[in-house]
Amino acid sequence: MSRADSIAEAFKTFQVIPSIRRLGDLETALESERQIVLLTGADIANLKLLAEKVHEAGKLVLVNMELLGGFGRDEAGIKLLKHYFKVDGVMSTDRMRLGMARHIGLFTIQRFLVSDSKALDTTQRILKTSRAQAAEILPAKIAVDVVEKLRKVTAIPLLAGGFIQTEADLEAVQKAGFEGATTSVKRLF
Repeated sequence: MSRADSIAEAFKTFQVIPSIRRLGDLETALESERQIVLLTGADIANLKLLAEKVHEAGKLVLVNMELLGGFGRDEAGIKLLKHYFKVDGVMSTDRMRLGMARHIGLFTIQRFLVSDSKALDTTQRILKTSRAQAAEILPAKIAVDVVEKLRKVTAIPLLAGGFIQTEADLEAVQKAGFEGATTSVKRLF
């Protein structure tokens, strides 16, 4: 089973995905029961070492392509993510980059910021034809309110992220029917 397939398999149960913005928080995530780690504080200088540490802990690695410092976001950069840096999956708002990433075997998560009703309409329209393997809806408090509308247009795993601060926030996301949540709050790892 490929690592991308392992991520897909993981979403069959609710996943809390530690989003590592501060590298000092990585050890907590590696010692946790969590299966997937999102390296949001990574860049070209440290990604290889960080990905190796995550894999050594038996976990899977995601990166957010918009937050990854020092990378070209073209096909060559995406191939480097998989083959040199050994990333297992990527998140992005860019459908074209996600298509390139999926083509080479990375797990893909499309991100959506639902800031108003127009953004929700756009999210629904894009999700109908998205080839991403999952979607992250931001912020989580709004995501919980709109998940039923999103489920009408897609069956892919949905994650909620942004402003998840407490166990109660995680419970609300899970109860609403999401397959996972991303959080940078260390005590929730």
